[in-house]
Amino acid sequence: MTEPSPPLSVQGLFAAREAEAKRRHAEAEAAEAHRKAELQAFSERVQTYEITAEDRARAITRIRKAFEAGEREVMIVKFPSLLCEDGGRRINNHLSGWQDTLPGVFHKVYEWWEKELAPGGFTFSARIIDFPGGMPGDVGLFVGWPERLE
Repeated sequence: MTEPSPPLSVQGLFAAREAEAKRRHAEAEAAEAHRKAELQAFSERVQTYEITAEDRARAITRIRKAFEAGEREVMIVKFPSLLCEDGGRRINNHLSGWQDTLPGVFHKVYEWWEKELAPGGFTFSARIIDFPGGMPGDVGLFVGWPERLE
């Protein structure tokens, strides 16, 4: 036999709604705290990571595949614009010196391009690739090449 449910009351409905709102708020706070902790850990890795020979080989493989597929560029990596010293403002507005705002390993990616890929005719660019809530989101770093040899 099932237990009888308590009588329905407005006070009970308001209490249940408030309890549910508190539960959702606590979940949202926990999710935000988790997101911030992950971003902090990622930021620390960005500052200390060294590009390996395997990283370069993977990037070169991706460049070759994109070229063979008829593409004109390939996104090598993406990261949150919050990691840039200016939040991605220089990149978003195409201002000179944008490369100096790249954090840690992402600046090393630029230096790798400058040293090893630029002499071979490749281009390098960075741009904001999404705008969640109207604000700059992720930055994509792209290596490109001309459509044909001149």
